[in-house]
Amino acid sequence: MRKIAWVTDSTTYMTQALKEHPDVYVVPLSVIFGEEIYEDGITITQEEIYEQMRSGKAATTSQPPVGVFAALFENLKAQYEEVVLLHVSDKLSGTLSSSVQAADMTGITYHVIDSKVLTMGITFLLEEGLHLQQQGKSIEEIIARLHAIIPTLENYILIGNLQQLHRGGRLTNAQFVLGTLLNIKPILQIKEGIIQVYEKVRSEKKAVKLVMEQCKAAITAHDVRKLAIIHGNRPEDAIAWKEELLRVKPDLRVEIVPLTSVLSVHAGEGTIAAMWYNTALEG
Repeated sequence: MRKIAWVTDSTTYMTQALKEHPDVYVVPLSVIFGEEIYEDGITITQEEIYEQMRSGKAATTSQPPVGVFAALFENLKAQYEEVVLLHVSDKLSGTLSSSVQAADMTGITYHVIDSKVLTMGITFLLEEGLHLQQQGKSIEEIIARLHAIIPTLENYILIGNLQQLHRGGRLTNAQFVLGTLLNIKPILQIKEGIIQVYEKVRSEKKAVKLVMEQCKAAITAHDVRKLAIIHGNRPEDAIAWKEELLRVKPDLRVEIVPLTSVLSVHAGEGTIAAMWYNTALEG
């Protein structure tokens, strides 16, 4: 069996098992507050990001430099025969482009997967790829299976903080004022690699009801085995969502995880989302 390295980035939620896996490597994006630049998950914590945003500071994010990837790939060349580049959606970040440039510069043998998502969407793909590798599947079979899974993504993101979307330039002044006055709760969706507005709902209660209806319909209609509930400081609500879904499908594996930093920066504290693939995942 060929020795394979898996390279991802810090938009991926890293479970403890993935953190401890010897063949998984994570390259951090940057989180920027004014002139201060931090390495995501290394020199700044999730809570520190929230604290800065609560104080009114605007945050942005930036892809890793090509040189950071190149240094990693130079180290991997002597250890691995092939490298899988599994990254955040190419339409949301230039991270994949930086990774590919570095791979070409260093001459490693690599395979590219544009996840067309972030956070737990990448986590599930990474877990599945490692599972298939452990089963003895060839690299070609693994890549083909992951590419087949990607289009089955379904997700709903209930934005908790319109102000953060406004600061980040994703809402105009008029949209922000109108949304605040009318108590509009936008539900976003990552579709075909970009974040789109799925629905604008009046009141939190109606928004949650709609998201739960969509989740229940999917897990009933498809062989969904794993689903993630991703939240920004809303653990009680995440547990309530999980309990409601398990009443519909008791054997569903529901993972409750915090927002990754990049999504926190753009969506804000108070956001909660559900994400899954409408296909059977075994990893």
